[in-house]
Amino acid sequence: MSSLEEMVEEDSFARIIDLFVDALPLDDLGFKHSSLNRQGNEPYHPSDLLKLLINGQRNGIRSANKLHVATKINLEMIRLRRASDGQVWLLKGLQPSARTICYFRSNNNTAIKKAHRHFVKKLKKWHLIDGTILALDSTKVRGQNSLKNNFNQKKIDRHLEYLENRIEEYLDQLDDVEDKPRRQKKRNEVLDKIQQAEQRIDHYKVLQDQVNQSTDGQISTTDPDARAVIKHRNIVEVGYNIQTTVDAKHHMIVDTFAGGVTDRGDLGRAAKRSQDLLKEDKIDLLADKGYHNGADIAYCERKGIRTWIPPSRKHHQKPVGFRKTDFAYDAASDIYICPDGQTMEVELLFKKRNNRRNYRVKRYSTPMCTGCPLRKQCTTSPLGRKIERPNHQPHVERNDARVQRYPDFYRMRQQIVEPIFGVWKRQWHFDHLILKRRENIEAEVSLAALTYNLMRLLAVRGTQWVKTKLEASVFFQLHILIYHKMSQMVNRILKIMTTRSLIYLYTILNCALRHVVA
Repeated sequence: MSSLEEMVEEDSFARIIDLFVDALPLDDLGFKHSSLNRQGNEPYHPSDLLKLLINGQRNGIRSANKLHVATKINLEMIRLRRASDGQVWLLKGLQPSARTICYFRSNNNTAIKKAHRHFVKKLKKWHLIDGTILALDSTKVRGQNSLKNNFNQKKIDRHLEYLENRIEEYLDQLDDVEDKPRRQKKRNEVLDKIQQAEQRIDHYKVLQDQVNQSTDGQISTTDPDARAVIKHRNIVEVGYNIQTTVDAKHHMIVDTFAGGVTDRGDLGRAAKRSQDLLKEDKIDLLADKGYHNGADIAYCERKGIRTWIPPSRKHHQKPVGFRKTDFAYDAASDIYICPDGQTMEVELLFKKRNNRRNYRVKRYSTPMCTGCPLRKQCTTSPLGRKIERPNHQPHVERNDARVQRYPDFYRMRQQIVEPIFGVWKRQWHFDHLILKRRENIEAEVSLAALTYNLMRLLAVRGTQWVKTKLEASVFFQLHILIYHKMSQMVNRILKIMTTRSLIYLYTILNCALRHVVA
Protein backbone atom coordinates (compact mmCIF):
# COMPACT_ATOMS: atom_id res chain seq x y z
CA MET A 1 0.00 0.00 0.00
CA SER A 2 1.13 3.57 -0.63
CA SER A 3 0.23 6.81 1.13
CA LEU A 4 -0.49 10.24 -0.23
CA GLU A 5 2.58 11.47 1.63
CA GLU A 6 4.85 9.39 -0.60
CA MET A 7 3.31 10.90 -3.73
CA VAL A 8 4.39 14.44 -2.80
CA GLU A 9 8.10 15.12 -3.35
CA GLU A 10 10.20 16.36 -0.47
CA ASP A 11 11.27 19.42 -2.46
CA SER A 12 7.75 20.09 -3.75
CA PHE A 13 6.78 23.72 -4.15
CA ALA A 14 3.63 23.02 -2.13
CA ARG A 15 5.75 22.29 0.97
CA ILE A 16 7.51 25.62 0.57
CA ILE A 17 4.15 27.37 0.24
CA ASP A 18 3.01 25.70 3.46
CA LEU A 19 6.01 27.01 5.41
CA PHE A 20 5.91 30.42 3.75
CA VAL A 21 2.28 31.17 4.60
CA ASP A 22 2.71 29.90 8.16
CA ALA A 23 5.61 32.36 8.53
CA LEU A 24 3.46 35.35 7.50
CA PRO A 25 1.96 37.54 10.24
CA LEU A 26 -1.55 37.26 8.80
CA ASP A 27 -3.17 39.20 11.63
CA ASP A 28 -0.79 42.15 11.24
CA LEU A 29 -1.21 42.15 7.46
CA GLY A 30 -4.97 42.55 7.84
CA PHE A 31 -6.33 39.19 6.65
CA LYS A 32 -9.89 38.70 7.77
CA HIS A 33 -10.83 35.78 10.04
CA SER A 34 -7.21 35.32 11.12
CA SER A 35 -8.47 35.40 14.72
CA LEU A 36 -11.73 33.59 15.43
CA ASN A 37 -14.67 34.56 17.62
CA ARG A 38 -16.23 32.24 20.17
CA GLN A 39 -19.69 32.43 18.63
CA GLY A 40 -20.85 31.18 15.25
CA ASN A 41 -19.51 28.65 12.78
CA GLU A 42 -15.78 28.49 12.24
CA PRO A 43 -14.86 30.21 8.93
CA TYR A 44 -12.09 29.19 6.57
CA HIS A 45 -8.74 30.32 7.90
CA PRO A 46 -7.01 32.80 5.55
CA SER A 47 -3.79 30.75 5.58
CA ASP A 48 -5.57 27.81 3.94
CA LEU A 49 -7.08 29.92 1.16
CA LEU A 50 -3.86 31.88 0.61
CA LYS A 51 -1.93 28.62 0.17
CA LEU A 52 -4.53 27.54 -2.36
CA LEU A 53 -4.20 30.77 -4.36
CA ILE A 54 -0.38 30.72 -4.41
CA ASN A 55 -0.25 27.06 -5.45
CA GLY A 56 -2.84 27.68 -8.14
CA GLN A 57 -0.94 30.73 -9.41
CA ARG A 58 2.25 28.68 -9.69
CA ASN A 59 0.48 26.00 -11.76
CA GLY A 60 -1.48 28.40 -13.96
CA ILE A 61 -4.81 27.69 -12.20
CA ARG A 62 -6.36 31.07 -11.48
CA SER A 63 -10.09 30.55 -11.89
CA ALA A 64 -12.04 30.00 -8.68
CA ASN A 65 -13.98 27.13 -10.24
CA LYS A 66 -10.79 25.39 -11.36
CA LEU A 67 -9.23 25.89 -7.93
CA HIS A 68 -12.27 24.26 -6.34
CA VAL A 69 -11.86 21.26 -8.63
CA ALA A 70 -8.11 21.13 -7.86
CA THR A 71 -8.84 20.67 -4.14
CA LYS A 72 -10.44 17.34 -5.08
CA ILE A 73 -7.95 15.92 -7.59
CA ASN A 74 -4.57 17.65 -6.96
CA LEU A 75 -2.51 15.63 -4.47
CA GLU A 76 -0.30 18.57 -3.49
CA MET A 77 -3.37 20.51 -2.45
CA ILE A 78 -4.92 17.55 -0.64
CA ARG A 79 -2.19 16.29 1.66
CA LEU A 80 1.44 16.90 2.60
CA ARG A 81 3.62 16.90 5.70
CA ARG A 82 4.33 20.13 7.54
CA ALA A 83 5.88 18.80 10.74
CA SER A 84 8.12 15.88 11.57
CA ASP A 85 5.77 14.57 14.24
CA GLY A 86 2.90 13.68 11.95
CA GLN A 87 0.95 14.27 8.77
CA VAL A 88 -1.68 16.94 8.30
CA TRP A 89 -3.92 18.06 5.50
CA LEU A 90 -2.69 21.08 3.56
CA LEU A 91 -6.27 22.37 3.44
CA LYS A 92 -7.32 20.30 6.49
CA GLY A 93 -9.43 18.13 4.22
CA LEU A 94 -11.51 21.15 3.23
CA GLN A 95 -12.83 21.83 -0.24
CA PRO A 96 -13.76 25.54 -0.37
CA SER A 97 -16.34 26.45 -2.96
CA ALA A 98 -15.67 28.79 -5.84
CA ARG A 99 -17.72 31.49 -4.15
CA THR A 100 -15.65 31.21 -0.96
CA ILE A 101 -12.44 31.65 -2.97
CA CYS A 102 -13.88 34.67 -4.80
CA TYR A 103 -14.98 36.32 -1.54
CA PHE A 104 -11.57 35.73 0.03
CA ARG A 105 -9.83 37.33 -2.94
CA SER A 106 -12.08 40.38 -2.98
CA ASN A 107 -12.21 40.90 0.80
CA ASN A 108 -8.44 40.63 1.33
CA ASN A 109 -7.04 42.58 -1.62
CA THR A 110 -5.24 45.08 0.62
CA ALA A 111 -3.83 42.29 2.80
CA ILE A 112 -2.49 40.43 -0.25
CA LYS A 113 -0.66 43.57 -1.40
CA LYS A 114 0.78 43.99 2.08
CA ALA A 115 1.93 40.35 2.05
CA HIS A 116 3.93 40.99 -1.10
CA ARG A 117 5.51 44.11 0.37
CA HIS A 118 6.28 42.19 3.58
CA PHE A 119 8.06 39.49 1.57
CA VAL A 120 10.06 42.13 -0.33
CA LYS A 121 11.28 43.56 2.98
CA LYS A 122 12.26 40.05 4.08
CA LEU A 123 14.25 39.55 0.87
CA LYS A 124 15.95 42.90 1.46
CA LYS A 125 16.83 41.81 4.99
CA TRP A 126 18.24 38.51 3.67
CA HIS A 127 20.41 40.51 1.18
CA LEU A 128 18.64 39.00 -1.83
CA ILE A 129 17.44 42.43 -2.97
CA ASP A 130 20.11 45.09 -3.30
CA GLY A 131 17.85 48.02 -4.16
CA THR A 132 20.52 50.16 -5.85
CA ILE A 133 19.77 49.15 -9.46
CA LEU A 134 16.15 48.73 -10.54
CA ALA A 135 14.50 48.13 -13.91
CA LEU A 136 11.01 49.35 -14.79
CA ASP A 137 8.73 48.07 -17.54
CA SER A 138 5.05 47.50 -18.20
CA THR A 139 2.82 44.90 -19.81
CA LYS A 140 -0.70 45.24 -21.12
CA VAL A 141 -3.14 42.66 -19.75
CA ARG A 142 -6.68 42.16 -21.00
CA GLY A 143 -9.41 42.90 -18.46
CA GLN A 144 -12.98 41.72 -17.92
CA ASN A 145 -14.43 44.23 -20.37
CA SER A 146 -14.99 43.68 -24.09
CA LEU A 147 -14.01 46.23 -26.69
CA LYS A 148 -17.65 46.80 -27.68
CA ASN A 149 -18.43 47.87 -24.09
CA ASN A 150 -15.77 50.58 -24.20
CA PHE A 151 -16.87 53.94 -25.56
CA ASN A 152 -15.29 57.23 -26.59
CA GLN A 153 -16.73 60.24 -28.39
CA LYS A 154 -15.77 59.01 -31.85
CA LYS A 155 -17.43 55.64 -31.29
CA ILE A 156 -20.63 57.21 -29.92
CA ASP A 157 -20.85 59.60 -32.88
CA ARG A 158 -20.61 56.64 -35.23
CA HIS A 159 -23.44 54.84 -33.46
CA LEU A 160 -25.64 57.94 -33.40
CA GLU A 161 -25.11 58.59 -37.08
CA TYR A 162 -26.01 54.99 -37.91
CA LEU A 163 -29.24 55.14 -35.84
CA GLU A 164 -30.31 58.45 -37.32
CA ASN A 165 -29.90 57.04 -40.82
CA ARG A 166 -31.90 53.98 -39.85
CA ILE A 167 -34.73 56.16 -38.50
CA GLU A 168 -34.87 58.04 -41.80
CA GLU A 169 -35.17 54.73 -43.64
CA TYR A 170 -37.96 53.63 -41.30
CA LEU A 171 -39.82 56.91 -41.89
CA ASP A 172 -39.63 56.36 -45.65
CA GLN A 173 -41.03 52.87 -45.16
CA LEU A 174 -43.77 54.31 -42.98
CA ASP A 175 -44.80 56.75 -45.74
CA ASP A 176 -45.16 53.87 -48.18
CA VAL A 177 -47.30 51.88 -45.74
CA GLU A 178 -49.60 54.82 -44.94
CA ASP A 179 -51.12 54.66 -48.46
CA LYS A 180 -52.04 50.98 -48.04
CA PRO A 181 -54.63 50.39 -45.26
CA ARG A 182 -54.35 46.60 -45.46
CA ARG A 183 -50.72 46.66 -44.33
CA GLN A 184 -51.46 47.69 -40.73
CA LYS A 185 -49.21 44.92 -39.36
CA LYS A 186 -46.21 46.18 -41.33
CA ARG A 187 -46.92 49.71 -40.11
CA ASN A 188 -46.85 48.59 -36.46
CA GLU A 189 -43.54 46.78 -37.01
CA VAL A 190 -41.95 49.91 -38.48
CA LEU A 191 -43.24 51.99 -35.55
CA ASP A 192 -41.70 49.51 -33.09
CA LYS A 193 -38.36 49.72 -34.88
CA ILE A 194 -38.44 53.51 -34.73
CA GLN A 195 -39.18 53.38 -31.00
CA GLN A 196 -36.29 50.95 -30.38
CA ALA A 197 -33.90 53.16 -32.35
CA GLU A 198 -34.94 56.21 -30.33
CA GLN A 199 -34.36 54.31 -27.09
CA ARG A 200 -30.88 53.35 -28.26
CA ILE A 201 -30.20 56.99 -29.13
CA ASP A 202 -31.18 58.00 -25.59
CA HIS A 203 -28.86 55.30 -24.23
CA TYR A 204 -25.91 56.57 -26.26
CA LYS A 205 -26.60 60.15 -25.20
CA VAL A 206 -26.35 59.05 -21.56
CA LEU A 207 -23.02 57.39 -22.38
CA GLN A 208 -21.95 60.58 -24.13
CA ASP A 209 -22.50 62.57 -20.95
CA GLN A 210 -20.37 60.05 -19.02
CA VAL A 211 -17.61 60.32 -21.62
CA ASN A 212 -17.62 64.11 -21.32
CA GLN A 213 -17.30 63.84 -17.54
CA SER A 214 -14.41 61.33 -17.68
CA THR A 215 -10.83 62.54 -17.36
CA ASP A 216 -9.41 60.60 -20.32
CA GLY A 217 -12.36 60.71 -22.73
CA GLN A 218 -13.45 57.07 -22.50
CA ILE A 219 -15.59 54.83 -20.31
CA SER A 220 -16.04 51.09 -19.80
CA THR A 221 -19.44 49.76 -18.81
CA THR A 222 -18.45 46.34 -17.42
CA ASP A 223 -15.27 47.28 -15.54
CA PRO A 224 -15.32 51.06 -14.98
CA ASP A 225 -11.57 51.20 -14.26
CA ALA A 226 -10.51 49.32 -17.43
CA ARG A 227 -9.23 51.36 -20.36
CA ALA A 228 -8.53 50.77 -24.04
CA VAL A 229 -4.78 50.20 -24.41
CA ILE A 230 -2.68 49.63 -27.51
CA LYS A 231 -0.75 46.37 -27.18
CA HIS A 232 1.32 46.27 -30.38
CA ARG A 233 0.88 46.88 -34.10
CA ASN A 234 -2.29 48.92 -33.51
CA ILE A 235 -4.02 46.02 -31.70
CA VAL A 236 -6.36 47.55 -29.09
CA GLU A 237 -7.64 45.69 -26.04
CA VAL A 238 -9.54 46.88 -22.98
CA GLY A 239 -7.56 46.17 -19.86
CA TYR A 240 -4.80 47.52 -17.65
CA ASN A 241 -1.20 48.63 -18.05
CA ILE A 242 0.69 46.81 -15.29
CA GLN A 243 3.85 48.61 -14.12
CA THR A 244 6.53 46.35 -12.63
CA THR A 245 9.78 47.32 -10.89
CA VAL A 246 12.46 44.61 -10.61
CA ASP A 247 15.74 44.49 -8.68
CA ALA A 248 18.87 43.78 -10.71
CA LYS A 249 20.67 41.50 -8.22
CA HIS A 250 18.51 38.36 -8.43
CA HIS A 251 15.65 39.70 -10.59
CA MET A 252 13.16 39.89 -7.72
CA ILE A 253 9.97 41.91 -8.22
CA VAL A 254 9.97 44.94 -5.93
CA ASP A 255 6.67 46.61 -6.75
CA THR A 256 3.68 46.37 -9.10
CA PHE A 257 0.68 48.60 -9.72
CA ALA A 258 -1.83 49.45 -12.43
CA GLY A 259 -0.69 52.53 -14.32
CA GLY A 260 -2.22 54.72 -17.00
CA VAL A 261 -3.00 53.94 -20.61
CA THR A 262 0.60 54.70 -21.62
CA ASP A 263 3.89 54.59 -19.71
CA ARG A 264 4.40 58.33 -19.90
CA GLY A 265 3.71 59.81 -16.47
CA ASP A 266 4.20 56.63 -14.38
CA LEU A 267 7.98 56.92 -13.97
CA GLY A 268 7.91 59.20 -10.93
CA ARG A 269 5.19 57.20 -9.20
CA ALA A 270 6.99 53.88 -9.70
CA ALA A 271 10.31 55.33 -8.53
CA LYS A 272 8.84 56.87 -5.38
CA ARG A 273 6.94 53.70 -4.42
CA SER A 274 10.08 51.56 -4.77
CA GLN A 275 12.24 54.03 -2.87
CA ASP A 276 9.79 54.20 0.03
CA LEU A 277 9.59 50.41 0.20
CA LEU A 278 13.33 49.70 0.00
CA LYS A 279 14.44 52.72 2.09
CA GLU A 280 17.27 53.50 -0.34
CA ASP A 281 18.54 57.05 -0.87
CA LYS A 282 20.45 56.42 -4.13
CA ILE A 283 18.92 54.30 -6.91
CA ASP A 284 19.73 53.75 -10.58
CA LEU A 285 16.46 53.24 -12.46
CA LEU A 286 16.44 51.72 -15.96
CA ALA A 287 13.41 52.16 -18.24
CA ASP A 288 12.63 52.20 -21.94
CA LYS A 289 11.95 55.28 -24.08
CA GLY A 290 8.21 55.17 -23.38
CA TYR A 291 8.94 56.62 -19.92
CA HIS A 292 10.98 59.57 -21.24
CA ASN A 293 9.28 62.53 -19.59
CA GLY A 294 11.24 65.61 -18.57
CA ALA A 295 9.10 66.45 -15.54
CA ASP A 296 9.33 62.88 -14.20
CA ILE A 297 13.08 62.66 -14.85
CA ALA A 298 13.62 65.87 -12.89
CA TYR A 299 11.37 64.63 -10.08
CA CYS A 300 13.35 61.38 -9.79
CA GLU A 301 16.71 63.18 -9.79
CA ARG A 302 15.57 65.46 -7.00
CA LYS A 303 14.62 62.34 -5.00
CA GLY A 304 18.10 60.84 -5.47
CA ILE A 305 17.04 58.44 -8.25
CA ARG A 306 19.31 58.51 -11.29
CA THR A 307 17.35 57.61 -14.41
CA TRP A 308 18.60 55.75 -17.49
CA ILE A 309 15.99 56.33 -20.20
CA PRO A 310 16.84 56.68 -23.92
CA PRO A 311 15.21 59.65 -25.64
CA SER A 312 12.30 58.86 -27.91
CA ARG A 313 12.73 59.33 -31.63
CA LYS A 314 11.41 62.66 -32.85
CA HIS A 315 10.07 63.43 -36.28
CA HIS A 316 11.92 66.61 -37.13
CA GLN A 317 10.00 69.16 -39.15
CA LYS A 318 12.99 71.43 -39.69
CA PRO A 319 15.95 70.70 -41.98
CA VAL A 320 19.34 69.83 -40.57
CA GLY A 321 21.02 72.90 -39.11
CA PHE A 322 17.78 74.60 -38.03
CA ARG A 323 16.47 72.16 -35.45
CA LYS A 324 16.21 73.01 -31.77
CA THR A 325 19.34 71.01 -30.98
CA ASP A 326 21.27 73.16 -33.47
CA PHE A 327 20.63 76.28 -31.38
CA ALA A 328 23.54 76.68 -28.92
CA TYR A 329 22.55 77.44 -25.31
CA ASP A 330 24.73 79.57 -23.03
CA ALA A 331 23.85 78.67 -19.45
CA ALA A 332 25.88 81.51 -17.92
CA SER A 333 24.01 84.23 -19.82
CA ASP A 334 20.75 82.27 -20.22
CA ILE A 335 20.57 82.89 -23.97
CA TYR A 336 20.39 80.91 -27.21
CA ILE A 337 22.55 81.49 -30.27
CA CYS A 338 20.69 80.86 -33.52
CA PRO A 339 22.35 79.41 -36.67
CA ASP A 340 22.81 82.95 -38.02
CA GLY A 341 24.75 83.93 -34.88
CA GLN A 342 22.02 86.14 -33.38
CA THR A 343 21.26 86.22 -29.65
CA MET A 344 17.87 84.94 -28.48
CA GLU A 345 16.78 86.19 -25.05
CA VAL A 346 13.89 85.32 -22.74
CA GLU A 347 10.65 87.01 -23.79
CA LEU A 348 8.11 85.06 -21.74
CA LEU A 349 7.92 82.81 -18.67
CA PHE A 350 4.83 80.58 -18.24
CA LYS A 351 3.63 77.28 -16.74
CA LYS A 352 2.71 74.02 -18.42
CA ARG A 353 1.29 70.72 -17.20
CA ASN A 354 2.49 67.38 -18.53
CA ASN A 355 0.43 64.43 -17.29
CA ARG A 356 0.56 64.75 -13.49
CA ARG A 357 3.21 67.45 -13.01
CA ASN A 358 3.48 71.22 -13.53
CA TYR A 359 6.66 72.85 -14.76
CA ARG A 360 7.89 76.26 -15.88
CA VAL A 361 8.93 77.13 -19.42
CA LYS A 362 11.02 79.98 -20.81
CA ARG A 363 10.44 81.22 -24.34
CA TYR A 364 13.35 82.73 -26.25
CA SER A 365 13.22 84.96 -29.33
CA THR A 366 15.15 87.66 -31.19
CA PRO A 367 13.98 90.75 -33.09
CA MET A 368 16.56 90.03 -35.80
CA CYS A 369 14.29 87.38 -37.40
CA THR A 370 12.63 90.09 -39.52
CA GLY A 371 15.50 90.62 -41.92
CA CYS A 372 17.29 87.29 -41.49
CA PRO A 373 18.38 85.69 -44.80
CA LEU A 374 17.83 82.19 -43.33
CA ARG A 375 14.27 82.83 -42.18
CA LYS A 376 12.57 80.71 -44.84
CA GLN A 377 14.61 77.69 -43.82
CA CYS A 378 14.24 78.36 -40.10
CA THR A 379 10.53 79.16 -39.64
CA THR A 380 7.29 80.00 -41.44
CA SER A 381 5.75 81.85 -38.49
CA PRO A 382 5.08 85.56 -39.06
CA LEU A 383 6.27 86.22 -35.48
CA GLY A 384 9.68 84.66 -36.05
CA ARG A 385 11.40 81.64 -34.55
CA LYS A 386 10.62 80.80 -30.92
CA ILE A 387 12.58 78.38 -28.68
CA GLU A 388 11.05 76.97 -25.50
CA ARG A 389 13.21 75.65 -22.68
CA PRO A 390 11.51 73.95 -19.66
CA ASN A 391 13.09 74.14 -16.23
CA HIS A 392 13.78 70.38 -16.28
CA GLN A 393 15.91 70.53 -19.44
CA PRO A 394 19.26 70.16 -17.55
CA HIS A 395 18.00 66.94 -15.94
CA VAL A 396 16.94 65.57 -19.33
CA GLU A 397 20.32 66.43 -20.87
CA ARG A 398 22.17 64.63 -18.08
CA ASN A 399 19.95 61.56 -18.50
CA ASP A 400 20.48 61.47 -22.28
CA ALA A 401 24.25 61.87 -21.85
CA ARG A 402 24.39 58.94 -19.40
CA VAL A 403 22.56 56.59 -21.74
CA GLN A 404 24.73 57.62 -24.68
CA ARG A 405 27.97 57.22 -22.73
CA TYR A 406 27.17 53.84 -21.09
CA PRO A 407 24.93 51.92 -23.52
CA ASP A 408 25.91 48.50 -22.14
CA PHE A 409 24.69 49.40 -18.68
CA TYR A 410 21.31 50.43 -20.04
CA ARG A 411 20.94 47.18 -22.00
CA MET A 412 20.73 45.32 -18.68
CA ARG A 413 17.10 46.40 -18.49
CA GLN A 414 15.84 43.78 -20.94
CA GLN A 415 17.41 40.80 -19.20
CA ILE A 416 16.25 42.02 -15.78
CA VAL A 417 12.55 42.70 -16.26
CA GLU A 418 11.27 41.22 -19.52
CA PRO A 419 11.68 37.46 -18.68
CA ILE A 420 9.17 37.95 -15.86
CA PHE A 421 6.40 38.80 -18.32
CA GLY A 422 7.28 35.70 -20.33
CA VAL A 423 6.83 33.50 -17.26
CA TRP A 424 3.55 35.17 -16.36
CA LYS A 425 1.97 35.00 -19.79
CA ARG A 426 3.45 31.82 -21.29
CA GLN A 427 3.70 29.53 -18.27
CA TRP A 428 1.05 30.90 -15.90
CA HIS A 429 -1.50 32.04 -18.54
CA PHE A 430 -1.52 35.52 -17.03
CA ASP A 431 -2.58 37.11 -20.34
CA HIS A 432 -5.95 38.13 -18.91
CA LEU A 433 -7.29 39.27 -15.56
CA ILE A 434 -9.85 37.46 -13.43
CA LEU A 435 -11.10 40.33 -11.26
CA LYS A 436 -12.54 43.79 -11.88
CA ARG A 437 -11.74 47.27 -10.52
CA ARG A 438 -8.28 48.68 -9.96
CA GLU A 439 -7.89 47.70 -6.29
CA ASN A 440 -8.67 44.05 -7.01
CA ILE A 441 -6.45 44.02 -10.11
CA GLU A 442 -3.45 45.29 -8.15
CA ALA A 443 -4.02 42.56 -5.55
CA GLU A 444 -4.19 39.94 -8.30
CA VAL A 445 -0.90 41.15 -9.78
CA SER A 446 0.70 41.33 -6.31
CA LEU A 447 -0.18 37.67 -5.79
CA ALA A 448 1.58 36.80 -9.06
CA ALA A 449 4.62 38.87 -8.01
CA LEU A 450 4.75 37.18 -4.59
CA THR A 451 4.62 33.73 -6.20
CA TYR A 452 7.35 34.64 -8.68
CA ASN A 453 9.63 35.94 -5.91
CA LEU A 454 9.14 32.70 -3.98
CA MET A 455 10.14 30.71 -7.08
CA ARG A 456 13.19 32.89 -7.63
CA LEU A 457 14.18 32.43 -4.00
CA LEU A 458 14.19 28.66 -4.48
CA ALA A 459 16.21 28.95 -7.70
CA VAL A 460 18.80 31.26 -6.13
CA ARG A 461 19.26 29.71 -2.66
CA GLY A 462 17.95 26.18 -2.92
CA THR A 463 15.26 24.27 -1.08
CA GLN A 464 17.16 23.53 2.12
CA TRP A 465 18.22 27.15 2.70
CA VAL A 466 14.69 28.38 2.11
CA LYS A 467 13.22 25.79 4.49
CA THR A 468 15.68 26.78 7.21
CA LYS A 469 14.80 30.46 6.90
CA LEU A 470 11.07 29.86 6.77
CA GLU A 471 11.12 27.44 9.72
CA ALA A 472 12.94 30.08 11.76
CA SER A 473 10.25 32.61 10.82
CA VAL A 474 7.50 30.14 11.77
CA PHE A 475 9.21 29.56 15.12
CA PHE A 476 9.38 33.33 15.71
CA GLN A 477 5.69 33.75 14.85
CA LEU A 478 4.84 30.92 17.26
CA HIS A 479 6.72 32.65 20.09
CA ILE A 480 4.89 35.89 19.40
CA LEU A 481 1.58 34.03 19.53
CA ILE A 482 2.51 32.38 22.83
CA TYR A 483 3.60 35.72 24.27
CA HIS A 484 0.31 37.30 23.17
CA LYS A 485 -1.79 34.49 24.66
CA MET A 486 0.11 34.54 27.95
CA SER A 487 -0.26 38.32 28.14
CA GLN A 488 -4.02 37.94 27.78
CA MET A 489 -4.03 35.27 30.48
CA VAL A 490 -2.02 37.50 32.83
CA ASN A 491 -4.42 40.39 32.32
CA ARG A 492 -7.40 38.16 33.14
CA ILE A 493 -5.72 36.82 36.28
CA LEU A 494 -4.73 40.28 37.47
CA LYS A 495 -8.32 41.46 37.24
CA ILE A 496 -9.49 38.83 39.76
CA MET A 497 -6.49 38.85 42.09
CA THR A 498 -6.27 40.47 45.52
CA THR A 499 -3.74 43.20 46.19
CA ARG A 500 -1.72 41.13 48.72
CA SER A 501 -0.72 38.35 46.30
CA LEU A 502 -0.38 40.65 43.26
CA ILE A 503 3.33 41.40 43.71
CA TYR A 504 4.38 37.74 44.10
CA LEU A 505 2.43 36.43 41.10
CA TYR A 506 3.42 39.36 38.90
CA THR A 507 7.11 38.64 39.52
CA ILE A 508 6.72 34.94 38.68
CA LEU A 509 4.74 35.53 35.46
CA ASN A 510 7.09 38.29 34.31
CA CYS A 511 10.06 35.93 34.60
CA ALA A 512 8.15 33.27 32.69
CA LEU A 513 7.26 35.66 29.86
CA ARG A 514 10.85 36.80 29.52
CA HIS A 515 11.98 33.18 29.34
CA VAL A 516 9.46 32.43 26.55
CA VAL A 517 10.52 35.45 24.50
CA ALA A 518 14.22 34.61 24.95
